[in-house]
Amino acid sequence: MLARQKKILNRLIHSRLIQNAGALTLVQAVSYIFPLITIPYLTRTLGPVEWGKVAWAQVIIGYFITLTNFGFLWSGVRKISSQRESRKFYSRTFIAGWTVQWLLSVLAIAVILVSTETINYFTPFRPYAFYGGIMVIAGILFPVWFFSGLERMRELALTQICIRTFTIPLIFIFVTQPNHGPRVIAANAIPMLIGGIISIFWIKKNNLVIWRRPRIYEIKAEFKESGAIFLSRIFIILYTTLTPTIIGVMTNATAVGQYVLADKVRNAAQSLLASISQAIFPRLSYLFKHDRKSALHLIKYSGTVLLFISICISIFLFIFSDKIALIMGGNGFDTAASILRWLSPLPSVIMISNILGVQIMLPNAMDKTFNKILACAGMLSLISITPSIYYYGVQGAAFTTLTVEIFVSSSMAILLFQCRKEILCTQTG
Repeated sequence: MLARQKKILNRLIHSRLIQNAGALTLVQAVSYIFPLITIPYLTRTLGPVEWGKVAWAQVIIGYFITLTNFGFLWSGVRKISSQRESRKFYSRTFIAGWTVQWLLSVLAIAVILVSTETINYFTPFRPYAFYGGIMVIAGILFPVWFFSGLERMRELALTQICIRTFTIPLIFIFVTQPNHGPRVIAANAIPMLIGGIISIFWIKKNNLVIWRRPRIYEIKAEFKESGAIFLSRIFIILYTTLTPTIIGVMTNATAVGQYVLADKVRNAAQSLLASISQAIFPRLSYLFKHDRKSALHLIKYSGTVLLFISICISIFLFIFSDKIALIMGGNGFDTAASILRWLSPLPSVIMISNILGVQIMLPNAMDKTFNKILACAGMLSLISITPSIYYYGVQGAAFTTLTVEIFVSSSMAILLFQCRKEILCTQTG
C-alpha cells in the first residue's frame, strides 16, 4: 500500500500538468499577492485620493492589456494545446497570433496617448500614460497563452518571479510622497518589461518556434478565431472591471480606491485557484479532443477540490473583512470592509462559472452559447449598475457585481444540464 502511494505521489510530482499548474500558481502569486505587501504602505503614503487615482489608472491600463491579449488566453491556448505535437503548426499559430497582438498594441498605445492629451476627463492620468504603454508592451513580450498551450510555464516561472519581486523594493524606495502615484505604475511596468524580454530570448534559445514571416491570410484567420472569444472578454469587462470606471464617473477617485482595494484583496485570494484552473484548461482542450473519458474524470476531481477551497476562501473573506480592510488600508478605508463582505462569495461563484464555462463549454466548442451568456450578463450589469450606485453608493456596485456573477453561473449550469447527454456521450475526434 505504501509503495503504491509513493508511486502515485511520484507520478504527481513529475506530471507536466502538476508542474505547469504549480508554475502558473507561483507567477499568479507574484502578480496578485506580492502587490498586497505594498498596498498598506501605498494607501498610507499616497492617501485615499492619490491611491484612488493609482487604482483607477491601473483599471484603465488593464483595459488596454485586455485588448492586446485579445482572445488568445482562451482560443490561443486551446489551439496551441491541440497542435503541440507539431512544432510547424503551433509555430504558425503563435507567430500569426503574436502579430495580431502587436498590431493591437499600436492601436492601444495610440489611444492612450491621444486620450490623455486631448480629453479633459483623462488629463489627470497623463503622467501614467508612458508607463501604461510599457505595461502593454511587456504583456505581449511574455505570451502566457503560448507557454500555457505548450504547458511550458515551469521553465520560466522562477525567472519571472525573481524579476517581478523587484517591484516591492522599487516601490518602497521611490514612492515616498503623496504625488508619487505614477511611480507605482513605473515600479510595476519596468520589471514586467525585463521579464518579457527574457521570455523571448528563452523561446529563441530553446528553439521552440520556427520563425517565419506570417502570411496575411493567417493573421486574418487568427484575428477572426480569437475575435469570437474576445467578445466574451468584452462582456466580462462590462460586469467586472468596468465597475470601478463607472464608480469614478459617478462619484470620485476616493470611492474608486475603496472599491479597488476590496477587489484586489478578493482577486489575490482567488488568484492561486485561477492559476490552477488556467493550467488545467489546455489539458482539457487536448483531452476533450482525444480522450473524453479522461477529460470528464479530470473535471470531476479537479472541480471538487477547487470548489471546496474557493468556498473556504469566501468564508474567510466574509468573516475577516473588517480586519483585512484595516490592515490593508488603515482608518480611512472603512467602506472597503463592507464592500469586501459583498464581494466575499465571488471566489466560489466565479469558480463554478469557470468550471462550467472555461473548463467544459470552451473545450467543447460551445463558444456561441458561452458568449450569449456573458453578453446577457454584460447587459444586465450595464442596466443595473448606474441606479445601484446612485441609490446605494459603492456597496450597490458590489451587490450588482455579485448578482451578475450568480446569473452567469446559474445560466451555465442550466444550459449544460440541458445538453448533458451531448457532453457525456459525444464521440472523441
